[in-house]
Amino acid sequence: MTAIHFESIASTFTIRNPQKDFREDVFQVEVRRDPLLGDTSVYNPFLKDKAKAFFSDSDPALIERLAEESAKTCIFCADRVEKSTPQYPPELVPGGRIRRGEALLFPNLFAIGKYHAVVSLSNAHFLKLSEFTPGLLENGFQAAREFLKAVYRYDQSSLCVSVNVNYLFPAGASLVHPHLQMLVTPLAYSYQARLMQACGMYYQNKGSAYHADLVDAEKKAASRYIAQTGRWHWMTAFSPLGSNEVMAVQDSESDFAFLSDADIRDLSLGISKVLAFYENLGHLSFNYTLYAARQPHTGEGHRCMLKIINRQNLYPNYRNDDYFLQKMLQTELIINLPEELAQKLRAIF
Repeated sequence: MTAIHFESIASTFTIRNPQKDFREDVFQVEVRRDPLLGDTSVYNPFLKDKAKAFFSDSDPALIERLAEESAKTCIFCADRVEKSTPQYPPELVPGGRIRRGEALLFPNLFAIGKYHAVVSLSNAHFLKLSEFTPGLLENGFQAAREFLKAVYRYDQSSLCVSVNVNYLFPAGASLVHPHLQMLVTPLAYSYQARLMQACGMYYQNKGSAYHADLVDAEKKAASRYIAQTGRWHWMTAFSPLGSNEVMAVQDSESDFAFLSDADIRDLSLGISKVLAFYENLGHLSFNYTLYAARQPHTGEGHRCMLKIINRQNLYPNYRNDDYFLQKMLQTELIINLPEELAQKLRAIF
């Protein structure tokens, strides 16, 4: 095992605080650097007590009204989805769509990649986070895996894969109805490209797979490692990409198409637990992405990896939680320390 360095730099500063009659007050800011990519995140302990300024409570009346009104015209609802959504040509997907349980896969009319599939996950138009059951998630992943295998048979240039979810408007969703989106492209998009390149360079330089070493290091440290479900290792990110980030790393597989039924079941179980945990924290909106790539083009050292974060809650005139720090400086703000988050998550895993 190669040692992984978890780098952080703490700085202290003094201000004369108007909330304390302008007496001097000492604060601290910690900047963390991702061990693989060097991405930074910043933590100020003072902000933990001010979390409501960043994540106010959702408005139940607003959510109920939003769900009821949007359901009237939702093209993903069961009585409309067959008539309102497009189909793939039969040479790619026989029958034009793929169904697994309540999940239905079809093309995205507004594609942002060569193959951009949408999977409507449930008959229900709106779900609380605790209602994203392992079975619903598993059906969605099963449909996505079947589509990916079809693309592989059809197009040898399709190399890069991601499975993505935006849930509710703060996460960037244009529709309320629970759904996921799958991208299969010949070119990796920016973050995934950096991830794949860095994993390859790490393997060349160290002779071992980065994520295997990361799992070993996090297990040994024990402060951020949560649990294992099957061949998936769950942990919080040392330097997260988003709020309350949880990540899952597959033991050995880099290609989503090669995940077994058990792999998909165990991944779905873990996601379901994380989403229920987010609900317990008072959150409702989230994103996740599963990063993968086609074998054998990935090279040594790459693994399937999932990152899941919560987003801003729904209330009138809610503020965006992605501002200059994240968008322009590409640095995330940590509200809850990853080590404390992992401690709480162990109890539910």
